[in-house]
Amino acid sequence: MLQIKNTHQLYVRYAETDKMGVVYNANYFIYFETGRNEIMRANNMSLVDYESNENVYFPLIDSYAKFHISAHYDDLLDVETILSYENGIVFRFDYILRRGEDIICTGYTRHCFINQISMKPVKPPRRFIDALEGIKMTF
Repeated sequence: MLQIKNTHQLYVRYAETDKMGVVYNANYFIYFETGRNEIMRANNMSLVDYESNENVYFPLIDSYAKFHISAHYDDLLDVETILSYENGIVFRFDYILRRGEDIICTGYTRHCFINQISMKPVKPPRRFIDALEGIKMTF
């Protein structure tokens, strides 16, 4: 199994909270997306490049979130993201959102690549696999 990990921070914005000042549940999936973008960026993997040069898209297959405790406006959150791939079409991102030592939310998303013309699933581009294989794991 190939795995890479990244952690980045974000502040909860006022627009992401409900009337009670609590992060609205759907916004956690936006935080998950920032985790995906940041792990790719940190490892020099560009989905825009894959879409343009490999003629693939990167759809979401399914997602899950478990809400442990609430996050609030102006909380500083650590978004830990782990990308896992095991020789197939589907790969997975796992997420842990923390405020300090407190776990706020955990979850995952699963994705695949699809051909832009046929819209059928395809194996990840070779450059994607090569990038994963070239990253040394430290966890």
